[in-house]
Amino acid sequence: MWVAGVAGVVAMSAQAAVPQPDVDIRASGWHVVVNLPQTRMFVYRDGELQRVYPVAVGKLLTQTPIGQYNVTGIHRDPAWHVPKSIQEEMKRSGKPVQTVVPPGPDNPLGKVFIRFGEARLGLGFHGTNAPGSVPGFRSHGCVRLKNGDALTLAGTVPVGAAVTVSYQSVLLNEDDNGNLWLTAYHDQYKQSDVRLKTLASVLLDWQRERAIAVHGKRVDVALKERSGRPVCLTCKVGGSGKPQDGGLTAVRWLSSPSQPASAPAVEPVEPDYAPQPAPKPGLDAKAPVKPV
Repeated sequence: MWVAGVAGVVAMSAQAAVPQPDVDIRASGWHVVVNLPQTRMFVYRDGELQRVYPVAVGKLLTQTPIGQYNVTGIHRDPAWHVPKSIQEEMKRSGKPVQTVVPPGPDNPLGKVFIRFGEARLGLGFHGTNAPGSVPGFRSHGCVRLKNGDALTLAGTVPVGAAVTVSYQSVLLNEDDNGNLWLTAYHDQYKQSDVRLKTLASVLLDWQRERAIAVHGKRVDVALKERSGRPVCLTCKVGGSGKPQDGGLTAVRWLSSPSQPASAPAVEPVEPDYAPQPAPKPGLDAKAPVKPV
């Protein structure tokens, strides 16, 4: 199926560009994309990538739900109203049971909570009192950033900005030199999401259209190891085919601009959590928000 190639794998250096997921990015306005297997957030403006942030997302048992959303509120110095399910976790672990954690250094929400989706879902981007937990799969469903990144995001994206949460564990990207890169991440949510037949067809088509050999051995190794390191499928051995910063562009193979993926029905990340009453005008800074 693949063009024969050497066993060596050409991987991108730590300083090189971050692989981008295959998401239909809005041509105008702000668009925040979180690719769960990658534990990365991408912030676009008018279709152009502005920033990439490491994030912590939901654990296997408390997964961050994929879908299309909008930013619906930004709350600084939030109080954390602890959901009943987390109170039960505190009780089982022998920790003091808390119902509300006020703003401050011990607040798990950090310095800001950026809600996306309906309030009943309890979803949001927020800071943390445990910066070492970012990136990773550690939350109860929300998307956790380091405090500085969360504050920067809150000062950048407006209410109404588009939000996409995707689950793509295999990414294809092209660099500025025309080389093709594949990045495979662990399937943390056990979704068996890799479309191998589609991937094979895309790679063969790419190869035929450009008359550039795709080294099949490198594809096999990358899919087996799932190291999260970008692998160049077309670079010559010993060549200088490493992309420069900002030099990776997503190859469209999982989505279509004319048929964007529709958002599935989303259940609250903490179904036993009763949303707090809407804050009165002028009290947004203390608005109760859901934890992660």
